[in-house]
Amino acid sequence: MVNRPSVFSVTDPGGRMKIPCAERLVFIVSGLAFLQPALSNSQFYNITLVATALVLGSRFHLTEISLMILKEKSISTLSYFFSDAKFCTHEMQMLHLLHMRDTYKIQGGYFLIDDTMKHHTKFCKWIHGVFVLFDHALNTHLKCTCIVFLYHSDGNTIKFPIAFRIYYKETPETGKKMAWERGHPQAHRKKYDLALDMLEWATTHGFPPCTVLADSWYGIGPFVAGLKRLELSYVLEIKETLKIKRPCQAPKLTPSGRRAKHQFDWVALPEYFQTLLASVQCGFPANLETGKGEKVLYDVKVATGQLKSIAGKHRLAQSIDPTSQTSKYLLTDQLTWEAIKILSAYSQRWAIEEFFRNAKQLTDLEGATLRSEQGVTRALCLVSWIDSLLHLENYKQCIAGKLPQESVTIPSIVRKAQSENLKAFIERVRHDEGFVQTWLEIVQGQVHRKRKPHKELVVLKEVHETPQEQAA
Repeated sequence: MVNRPSVFSVTDPGGRMKIPCAERLVFIVSGLAFLQPALSNSQFYNITLVATALVLGSRFHLTEISLMILKEKSISTLSYFFSDAKFCTHEMQMLHLLHMRDTYKIQGGYFLIDDTMKHHTKFCKWIHGVFVLFDHALNTHLKCTCIVFLYHSDGNTIKFPIAFRIYYKETPETGKKMAWERGHPQAHRKKYDLALDMLEWATTHGFPPCTVLADSWYGIGPFVAGLKRLELSYVLEIKETLKIKRPCQAPKLTPSGRRAKHQFDWVALPEYFQTLLASVQCGFPANLETGKGEKVLYDVKVATGQLKSIAGKHRLAQSIDPTSQTSKYLLTDQLTWEAIKILSAYSQRWAIEEFFRNAKQLTDLEGATLRSEQGVTRALCLVSWIDSLLHLENYKQCIAGKLPQESVTIPSIVRKAQSENLKAFIERVRHDEGFVQTWLEIVQGQVHRKRKPHKELVVLKEVHETPQEQAA
């Protein structure tokens, strides 16, 4: 019987591999090539280096980046990228927008609007853009940065962030400047205004009109008016407190006994839909192969009407989850859509939630605690570009070959990149003695850390206070 050595990989608590980066990932270098017109060779090298380390399991932390790439030009890489590099972020965002548009040859799809919060726990008053905001996921107030994102999805494998805007809370009327302003106060704008700006920016630069999907924070009159101005269709969630016009059940009379001019009432959505009898059950059909029966996910009622706070006639849907008995109300300008089409379209909004999860878990968006707007913007750009490249890599794998391949998850693409890096790492260990020696020196330097020397307290000065003379 032969004893074989066990094989293991060094991981952090999150399960990500901590094998050093043997080289920059090929799809990162080729995928970010669209940035080269706006960057010098050194800047492009730094960006691809940091992006590689983030994809392979590092964090937005200089020490982590250094360990991942063995200090190969990494001592100043992260700080240079965020602080000292002289390049125009807006120009690079424009290059990214045009690159995505031309790569996929966008013909249609969905514009997804949502905002996320980047939480902070320490030194919040010194980090750029931090406010006390209410988080509905945690149902409490937090110190955080709020970022509004515009995302694109074709409903299948084409997915990528288009743009983002940092939300600045309205400054107090006292005129007292926030610590993060650093003498340059930012203009407060509503979230829906930021969203409309990004939509107009995208359509102005060649994106075709797409159906806009957003949650109830954007299901309000001003946002809908902006979408109509941009000639964009939409499916939005709305709050159940909104009121809809309904004909009076009994004639209304004036005080003099004459028939009133307006023969309608404004009623809340739950009350209105309760009077509708026709409904549709939506869900998954029975599967004869696995033996699973059909599963009803939603009971849906649809109606066409006019809301009090949102101008125009709309198609409205009430979706009830039979398990939890919770209701959701959807609004669209497509008056001919049936229940299943409205729900199917709105379900595509989940793609932006997956983006937020990947940005925080895979590329450590939460870990970037930067003090300037420039640094925050570049961190968000980098996270957005990495998400675009990961989805593009998945898209290329799906269309490669004669038959289309099944789509995989983004963590699967990351694990594939980690596997390729492991193979390259093994080859460098076998043939590159300098690489091995450098790695050992770095690891050894992290083993022993001296404690701060204990200092004895001494008396520095004796102070004798003179008692005050008592008043006569």
